[in-house]
Amino acid sequence: MAAQLPHHLKPNALALGVFFALYPLSMISAQADSQYSCAVGAGGQWICTTQEKPRSVPRPTPISEPATSKTATSTSKKTATAPVTTTARKAKASTKQAAQAKGYALNSRSSDYSHLDWVPRESLTGEQLAEISPYCGGTYIEPLRLGKDDTTPFKQAPIYVNAINSRHEQNTQLTVLTGDIIIRQASLQAEAEYGELDQLNNLGTLTGQVRLRDQDILMVGDQARIQLDTGEAQIDNTEYVVHSKKTRGGAEYIKRNEDGIIRLKSGSYTSCAPSKNDWHLQSNNITLNQETGFGTATNATLRVKNIPVLYTPYVQFPIDDRRLSGFLPPSISYSRRKGADITTPYYINLAPNYDATLYPNYISKRGLLTEAEFRYLTKQSEGQLGAAWLGNDSETERKLQSEYKKDRWMLNWQHQHGFNSRLLAEVDYTDISDPYYFQDLSSNIIASSDSTVDQRAGLTWRGDSFSANLSVHAYERANISDITPYDKLPQLTLNGRVPGELAGLELSYQTEWVRFDRSLKNGKYRDRDGDFHPWQDEHLKGLNRAVGNRTHIEPALSMPMDWMWGFIKPSVKFAYTKYDLELDKTGKQTIGAGRTFKSAPSRSLPIYSLDSGLYFDRPTELFGKNYTQTIEPRLFYLYVPYTDQIDLPLFNTGESSFSYSSLFRDNRFTGRDRIGDSNHVSLGLTYRWLEDTGFERQQASVGQAYYFSDRKVMLDAANKNDYKMHERNTSKRSPYAAQYMYRFNQDWKLNANYTWDPETHSPRSGSMMFNYQPEDNLNKILNFGYRYTNDGVYFDEKLGRYVTGSGDYTNTTTGQVYKDFYKVEQTDASIMWPIFTRWNAIARWQFDYNRSQTLEALGGFEYNNCCWKVRLVSRYWVDYDERTMSPEDNRRPDRGVFLQIILKSLGGITGNKVSTFLDEGIPGYQRREDNAY
Repeated sequence: MAAQLPHHLKPNALALGVFFALYPLSMISAQADSQYSCAVGAGGQWICTTQEKPRSVPRPTPISEPATSKTATSTSKKTATAPVTTTARKAKASTKQAAQAKGYALNSRSSDYSHLDWVPRESLTGEQLAEISPYCGGTYIEPLRLGKDDTTPFKQAPIYVNAINSRHEQNTQLTVLTGDIIIRQASLQAEAEYGELDQLNNLGTLTGQVRLRDQDILMVGDQARIQLDTGEAQIDNTEYVVHSKKTRGGAEYIKRNEDGIIRLKSGSYTSCAPSKNDWHLQSNNITLNQETGFGTATNATLRVKNIPVLYTPYVQFPIDDRRLSGFLPPSISYSRRKGADITTPYYINLAPNYDATLYPNYISKRGLLTEAEFRYLTKQSEGQLGAAWLGNDSETERKLQSEYKKDRWMLNWQHQHGFNSRLLAEVDYTDISDPYYFQDLSSNIIASSDSTVDQRAGLTWRGDSFSANLSVHAYERANISDITPYDKLPQLTLNGRVPGELAGLELSYQTEWVRFDRSLKNGKYRDRDGDFHPWQDEHLKGLNRAVGNRTHIEPALSMPMDWMWGFIKPSVKFAYTKYDLELDKTGKQTIGAGRTFKSAPSRSLPIYSLDSGLYFDRPTELFGKNYTQTIEPRLFYLYVPYTDQIDLPLFNTGESSFSYSSLFRDNRFTGRDRIGDSNHVSLGLTYRWLEDTGFERQQASVGQAYYFSDRKVMLDAANKNDYKMHERNTSKRSPYAAQYMYRFNQDWKLNANYTWDPETHSPRSGSMMFNYQPEDNLNKILNFGYRYTNDGVYFDEKLGRYVTGSGDYTNTTTGQVYKDFYKVEQTDASIMWPIFTRWNAIARWQFDYNRSQTLEALGGFEYNNCCWKVRLVSRYWVDYDERTMSPEDNRRPDRGVFLQIILKSLGGITGNKVSTFLDEGIPGYQRREDNAY
């Protein structure tokens, strides 16, 4: 059987489950005789008794215990009741019609709408209140009842019938049931005040407060007629509730045909409270076909306060898990750079295991961007193919720029294939028409990138104690201001450990062979004004222009020892790296005075480390609560002898930012091109404050490293003595590193990291993030963050190599100087807060103090009630990349106004992009949405 894809379209709750409450009743005549014991009485009437005692019928109740049944009460009193005539029953029927209620529920059936299992907010339990939005005045609570969770197939389930009175007219073959009638089979239950069973015509009739229940579904009507031999059934003047979706609706009647097709005449659907009609869907005729899994509706209208706002003459929708082709909610926005931006997705259900989606995207300042996505799923593989096309882009702002194409396009293929439990193949390939594509256009298919897009494929074998990988990985540039990255064509890795242990010793290994290649840009490029600038690749000098192969072998031997009170882990590694290099003429000429190019350099060195720690804890009491306090000292020693690595290139290596965790690493560089020499000991101390429940209220760590020798290996240097130019390489101690976390309670949280350099008496980096979101009101969100770093890695155009720290940027064409361009100092504040009942304010401001620039600012409001919400947000933003090599990189600010309308239980009518940037920019937003706000 083919695998099933995840669904784009959710089933429309208007169609959910109503037919389930009809079909089983057609089987009553076939099985009722086995549930009754009947005999002729002295007066000629039938006297029948059931094999099951009368059951109580729970009514809507906010508490967990079932309510007392009036059926049970009547039986206990043994009150003699005269048969109620059909005429009398009709007099008790509702005088109002559900199909003409204009979106309201019928209060003529019950003034408090309890006939729909509606329970007002003030009567709900705390557990039930937690399940609904704070804006709801109540909810639908399915009462406890016998058989509610019965999963017995209907054909195998017995039928139980209960009524206060019954009689059988032998001449007419008419059986009459009166008073609190209950008919139950498996999970299905029918209730009424009066019922007739016409055996001659195989017709069953229920009248008077008719209720049909199944799991999660309730239908209420004035009368139900069931053709017992064919299964045809009809319920008149019907209201229905789907409890789990908190939705309801009505119809003039709901009818089941002999072929099992369900028809709703003048049907409606809404998620609003019974007394509200903020919005509802109305259709003249709705047809539900269980066999195909789809329904259709004609003359469907979306009404707001009974005013029609959207209309379609015909619509098809799913009624089960099967998917259906059709339009998805559109996205509408307006921004300065794009103008009006309208996307109307169309989903195409091709087969259970593959589908497609079209994204026609009209951009008023550019034209029609068309995206298409094809997804597939098999027993062994899954993936998607995507493409986008914008022909003859009408925006001319880039017409002078290098490598710009008027015909914009994008291709993407993502694939995973499991040949067996051990062998896995992966592909992630993206190609774009020009490097400005993601700066100008967004995508509904893949995540945008402002640096590079991936073009990679690989095979992975997972053994019992090792893994092997063969891959190729190329990059397509997504801007013109960065240096061309290295491609890995190919890369082969083998990592693992030797099975078993010998006297507690563990032997592991890491190996790699990779080919690094790239084509550097020569000459100059033109910016949007037509001015010429040299490509960043032109500034590369010496070995930074090299390509070649790298082989790395690194076995390791360790002996971890753990106790309740602490741990010790001695370890020794041996790292061997071999290169086969090629260097162009420019690289050889600029390699540096007194240096010569070596085409096959190598490096081999040992790495010795000893990691150890102790655990101290004690119980304590504070403010009447019990806590556990822990003190955890840690000592780490590292020795790596110095090996000159100035003749080795930089293929994929950087320098880690200094932090508390870096005190306990065995290499201050990332990647394999540099292994830092070191002879130091790191001391750290961690304090924890734990509650008896395991809740960690506070954690604080502080540490420092003490050096016994200078750190001579640099990321990039002109000669081997350049390390003396930087105090951080010759100091006897590292900066102080600290990290801190404090939870005031479950609602308040503070995280901070800080490093202070005692040599320069200044901070090197730091960050702080404060979050507030109360558990009992997730609607309140407050965030504030601060980030500072002065130890990043950047490319110095004048030196033609990478530099660690901060520095000025000078435009080599204009001569303009940007002070401390590579230092980062930013604040980020965001809030979502209720200001009035159902009204919430939304705001975010992210500011870069170093560049004196707002990176993003948004403000707006949200109106939210139980069945719909609307957001209107004004936004200013910059597609910001702090690693950019140039301030003039075409990342100009944009402004836009975004409207989002959501009809709950129906979905977003428009504005899905609003949720995207709120989720990315406001921590806690998604948690709020997931909890029914």
